[in-house]
Amino acid sequence: MRKIIPFLLITTTLFGACALATAGATFAADPASATAAPATTQRAARQQRFFDKLDTNHDGVVSRAEYQAWVDSRFAKLDSNGDGVVDANEIAASPAVAERVQKRAEGFVKRYDQSGTGKVSKADFEAKELSRFDRLSNGADTVTEGQLAAHHRAFMNNH
Repeated sequence: MRKIIPFLLITTTLFGACALATAGATFAADPASATAAPATTQRAARQQRFFDKLDTNHDGVVSRAEYQAWVDSRFAKLDSNGDGVVDANEIAASPAVAERVQKRAEGFVKRYDQSGTGKVSKADFEAKELSRFDRLSNGADTVTEGQLAAHHRAFMNNH
């Protein structure tokens, strides 16, 4: 396996615009469903996929030209009217963001739809969320700040 160059700063900066546009859907995600692999394994896999996407000639390094090509491609996806500038409305309306929002919405419905109708009722939502509260509180009627903070950290490590 190739050495993975730490792209955390780069990915955080470049994907920030998309993250802001989909922040509302992020809060709907159920962190308990992200148990397929430890967060560090998932993060390493995402970083490797990103590196492989950038390293278009597969020589194990990302040249400035390869990175520039990715930057140009990414901006072009956001600049739907092709005028060379983007604003918040254009980013929010871009096909890339719409696709992410659609996937998150489908995931939300899949996690919360207890009846299999493709719709989430208030009862479905409450049942899932109160079950989460019960897990966080270990069956108690209250949750401490520490319990919420630990849950938030686990959620952020998985996303």
